[in-house]
Amino acid sequence: MELSTTTTTTIDGDRIQEYAKKLRQGNFLESVALNVAMGIHAEITKRDETLEGFSPKCVDELEKFLKEQIVDDAFYLTKAEEILNHLTLWLQAGRTEENLWKNVVIDSALIFLEPLDLSSRTLDELIAMLGLASKTVPATEPQVFISTTITQILTSAPPRTACKSLLRIWDWQEDTHKNVFFRDNYSTGFVKLALKDKDPVTKGYFYFTGKAAWGVLEEFGSLGKDTAKLHCLLSAYVFQQAVPLRTEIKLAGTGKNGGTNLIDLMGWGKRKDMTTSEKLLRIEKCLKLLRRLDATIKWNIGKLGCDMNSLIWDVAVERYGQRNIFTDEIDEPTEIVAFIRAGRWADFFFNKSGKNATPPVALYEFGWISESTLKMNPYHDELAFLIAINITTESAIHINGKYTVKTVLEMVMPKNEIELTRSVKYKAQDIKERWDKALMRLIELDWQIIYDSETYPEWLRPGSTTGKPKDCKKRIIDLLLEAGVTIKPPGKIPALIAAKKSASLPRKRKSASAAPLEWEPIQKACEAKGWMKQRVIAEKLGISQQLVSQLQRGKPISPKTAANLRKILPQVLPELSI
Repeated sequence: MELSTTTTTTIDGDRIQEYAKKLRQGNFLESVALNVAMGIHAEITKRDETLEGFSPKCVDELEKFLKEQIVDDAFYLTKAEEILNHLTLWLQAGRTEENLWKNVVIDSALIFLEPLDLSSRTLDELIAMLGLASKTVPATEPQVFISTTITQILTSAPPRTACKSLLRIWDWQEDTHKNVFFRDNYSTGFVKLALKDKDPVTKGYFYFTGKAAWGVLEEFGSLGKDTAKLHCLLSAYVFQQAVPLRTEIKLAGTGKNGGTNLIDLMGWGKRKDMTTSEKLLRIEKCLKLLRRLDATIKWNIGKLGCDMNSLIWDVAVERYGQRNIFTDEIDEPTEIVAFIRAGRWADFFFNKSGKNATPPVALYEFGWISESTLKMNPYHDELAFLIAINITTESAIHINGKYTVKTVLEMVMPKNEIELTRSVKYKAQDIKERWDKALMRLIELDWQIIYDSETYPEWLRPGSTTGKPKDCKKRIIDLLLEAGVTIKPPGKIPALIAAKKSASLPRKRKSASAAPLEWEPIQKACEAKGWMKQRVIAEKLGISQQLVSQLQRGKPISPKTAANLRKILPQVLPELSI
């Protein structure tokens, strides 16, 4: 170019600043992007003249990439000074300022192209730079909730514990060796979660410990609710597979290819505060959190049991769209596809053929979830969403749906926060308002809410305009926390769960055995004795505190426990007729 042979002069700084502003506000960078695209395309046509040209959208994307490379005003100031140094002689030679711009644009494009080393790139890499031919999006699973408003999901201990861990950050712990874990105890064993991931270089797995683990858990704070939703969706899709452990499923973000539309299933289809790319990237972040949940499982039901270590989900995510020519990354995907496989736990906890074997070698546990639960806004209807998602995962084992308000709140917030409402008036008022709003929202979504007539009086219920009776000595918050309420999922889900439970019970010959033992009269007899704490009741009855908690929440008394209680109750509670 002739520019390099022209003598330069000193240009006034203010004039350079003004001209740089003109370049920044004009189409200078767009012209540079166009010339970068032309340079890449020229290299492509050297190898294959049959390939099509590039589109205006490609130039727009390249312009975005260039803006990311230009971190300050130095680029525009340098180009402004370069143009002004040559402008006078250029015009004297009968050339236009526009032609001078074109020369500087070409120079600038060459500067950006040089480090890309186009001659060493493969044809496929060059084509990807211009987005002329992106990878083909594979076929994905069909959309759920097409012809029904409910679907089946996995609700066995491992996925149930995983869901809890995403929503109850306060229950994560750290031991003396800096191992960070979430432990969920059951009457038949436990599930203990830790955080681990795969090293992108060595491909080996490593555990997050100490500060690194708590850093991951901070993401649970901002993404936990959305991740719990996505976790339930994965469970729904895995349920549909004939052999969940061995089947890889593919789920798409937008469903443009006619398959899964995770954006819509997450309830984000009509959201205007995020672009499609931002929605896809948020789903990808949630999937990566799910990939990090690793479970240690010990389970024992009679002769049936397992002792294993398993990822909850094996997850890989592929982005689709135009690559950033400078980073080789797809920064703003137009689609993502998640490749999902259930962990080893599914072979024991969700194995229909194993359950039906003689003798059984596995379990087959599942429940149902409603579309309306997944489409709830977990930030606008936070408490309602948390109650819904927790009870959905519990409903397969807590069939009668009977709770106290306190036990429901303990699912969704730390116990110390609940206890604080007893001593801080404004917190008590706040929790009452939030609880009432949550129940009313659930009723709108067809959830079944039944108030206990003895402990949950009319004036205490949501929407009541009647105040507290003057002869009532207890505080409202104490009455609320102790109030009984039945909460069941919407529609026919409770009936389906009850039918499934009934079908799974072994048929026994009729005998003159004693009638089933109910917990409610035992609880009332304990309270009459002044045994209010679970620990005290457990000690008196010779059972664990954990079992007392489960029985208070509606768990049926097992035959074995009933037999033991029939022996001890006449001694400690002789007034109780059993």
